[in-house]
Order: sequence, then C-alpha cells, then structure tokens
Amino acid sequence: MARRSTALIAIIAAAGLTLAGCGSSGSPGSSSSGAAGTTSEAAGPTGGSGSASGSSRAPMSSSGAGSGMSSGSGMSSGSGTSGGTAPSGPFGVAFMVPGTLGDLGFFDSGQAGIKRAGSDLGADTKTIEGGDNNTQAWVNDLQNLAKTDKYNVIVTGGDQVADQLTQVAKQFPNQKFIMFDAEVKQPNIASITFRQNDVSFLAGVLAALVSEDTTDYPMSGGKKNVGIVGGQDIPVINDFIVGFEAGAKAVDPSITIQKSYVGSWTDSNTGYNQAASMYSKGADVIFAAAGGSGLGVLKAAKDKKKYAIGVDSDQNGLYPGYILASALKNVDNAVFDLLSKAKAGQLETGKTYVYGIPNNGVNLKLDTDLVKQSTADKIKDYSDKVANGEIKVPCVDPYCAEATG
Repeated sequence: MARRSTALIAIIAAAGLTLAGCGSSGSPGSSSSGAAGTTSEAAGPTGGSGSASGSSRAPMSSSGAGSGMSSGSGMSSGSGTSGGTAPSGPFGVAFMVPGTLGDLGFFDSGQAGIKRAGSDLGADTKTIEGGDNNTQAWVNDLQNLAKTDKYNVIVTGGDQVADQLTQVAKQFPNQKFIMFDAEVKQPNIASITFRQNDVSFLAGVLAALVSEDTTDYPMSGGKKNVGIVGGQDIPVINDFIVGFEAGAKAVDPSITIQKSYVGSWTDSNTGYNQAASMYSKGADVIFAAAGGSGLGVLKAAKDKKKYAIGVDSDQNGLYPGYILASALKNVDNAVFDLLSKAKAGQLETGKTYVYGIPNNGVNLKLDTDLVKQSTADKIKDYSDKVANGEIKVPCVDPYCAEATG
C-alpha cells in the first residue's frame, strides 16, 4: 500500500490541527460563526466536481483485505414514501455539516459523497459547516436551505443533529432530507444507518490476534490486553463497543478490554491522554472510535510505540507502522447511493437504509504492509461468517437491523 502519511499530515496542518505532543484541542477545520455557517458551492461537472472545503479530504472507500463485501444497496423493511417522478430542472443537493470538515472521518466521507454527486450526477451542490456544538446554528442553516426551495435533497448526519433535523423536517414537509449515521423517523427523511458493530467486531478480532502475537507484531507485549476509546456514551458508539468486545472475546474469552469515552468528537488532547493511560495499563492495541478526538489516540500509539486502529475513513497512513487498520464506515458510498435514487425519483423517505458488510457499507481496511497475511486470512474468515450470518454480532438499538443487498 502506498504510504500517504506526508499528505495526510499536511491535511491535518491545513485543518488547524496540531497533534505534536497533542497540544491542541483537535478541533478540525474552520468553525463557523453565526447562523449561516461556512459555505462552499459548486455547479456539478460544468462548474467543478461538487462542493469542497479547503480542509476536506476525500477518503478511500474500496474494500481492504479480508473485507468480505460485495457492492449493492440495502434498506430495512417497512413502508416508505416514494420519491415519485424525478424533478425537473437542476438537481440540487445541500450538505449541512453539524461540525466542521477535516475530521479525516465520517464528515469528510460524507463530503466525498456530495462531491461525487456533483461530478457523476451533475448536481448543483452546496456545503455548509455549521460548527461544533452550535445547535441553534444547525437549525438556522437547515431552515435557510429549505426556504430556498432550491435543493431536491438536504443531507446531514450524526446523532447530535437528530432533534434539530426533526424540528426542521416538520416545518418543511415537502422538503426531502437524508440523514446518515442515525435514524430519524419522519415521512420526509430517508435515514442511513450502518452495521458498525460488524466492522468493530473485526477490529476486535484483529486487536486480540495482535495482542497475543509478539513474533509478527514486535510492539505487542503479548499481554492479551486491548482497549477502545469512544467519542460519547451514546447508542452508536456503544454499538461499536459491544462489537469490539465480542470480536476480541471470540479470539480469547479471557482477554482484558479497557474502554473509555472522551465526551467530545473534537478533543484530541483527551483522546491522547486516555489512550496513553490504557497503554500504560498494558493495552497492546487501542481502537479509536471517537471522530476527531480519535486522532489523539493514533498519535499516542506512535508516541508509546504501540498499535492502534483507526475509524470511519482510511487513517492507516497517518502514522505508518503503528495503525494496523481502519474500520471504514463508507458514508460516501451510502450518501451517493441515496442521492442517485433521489435523482431518479426512486428515493423512499420515511425509511431507513441499512449498510453493512454484504452491501459495501462497512469494512476493515488493513495496512497490508503491517498486518501479516496469516492474520488477514483469519480476519477474512471471521468477516465471511459475519456476512453470511454464521456469527451474530451483538448490537445496540436502534442499530440492530440487518443489511440486505
């Protein structure tokens, strides 16, 4: 795998993140002020390839070794509202980020899907960065986008914006919305959820295999001790945690599993400190399931000469030799899939689309320069068993629906 550490570190610097010594808050990108947020626009293929922020990064979405996936789109059972005939005129798409771009994670992945809609679907796109923890700005931004009557679909994502989206969706019943990484039950919203517990299970398997192998993984202490750092104590992160724990225990039921919550998606200092504490207590591998805060976890792995696993997008090249894999949540694929349906008049709102291993929604992207083939083969075996239902991974409601391809 070609190393991308220099380019990725440059992206972090451009986004205003300083991870050396973990001396910054880790809040990526440029926060907006006021209700309007920070915006960028593009006019599809005739005016660029979709919206982009200066700190945005389009992550890789191809499956890695042992992913056990096939392409396709999936949705949960239940009734929905059909999009009807495709609207006339330009196909407009807006993305309201309830945070900032540059997280090297799922917001950037969502932005990649928006950009692809611009280039491949000819969409007129607009992206607004609503800023971190600015709930009133999120409401105002969503309202202002809906008031224009310009966008066929408005996209946003994350549990943190669910209440605000519900409010605005009720105010604008004829506006279609796509919500990723959370379920919002409204007749004009199509939700996207992911089987993150399944890919987290594979991350747990990998962590446990490495923790017991000091020959192929010399920075492992062989202590059969692993950890996971979550962003917040909320269902989506707890779905990661139960999957990780199940995967690690599938390898060794007696393994020690440390866990913590940062309490923020943008506090890389705390992410760093929690990871450093886990490493000092014997952890050989830590899974960073904490958004931007997880960047501190990855930095701690390098500083403490231990292993880590990234999340959401391909973070393997950030610290070569230390990041075993990234648990990909392919938000870009899912967002583009639903936008394609919307343009064709086939998007069903009032419905939740579920993406997992069988339909290329999640996969574990291994660093093939670091992870040995024998380990990759074991990961693939577990992945196949998850995909075909032989292994049932524990889950946390409302993320227990099966993916269908």
